[in-house]
Amino acid sequence: MPDFEITGPYAGALMMSLGALCLFIWGVFSGALRNTDEASRHFYEREMENDERSRHRSREHKAS
Repeated sequence: MPDFEITGPYAGALMMSLGALCLFIWGVFSGALRNTDEASRHFYEREMENDERSRHRSREHKAS
């Protein structure tokens, strides 16, 4: 049993690393990582529109 206390954490880390590698390979081949820049650009544009609306509302509120 003392051998498992030494090699166990390394075996667990190796298995988790292999699992992460398999998920990455699956993501690449399935296309899950395609067009990620486009999604972030859309998110940024929506945030800018929301900021502009809130600035416009605050200006209207201060004017009235």
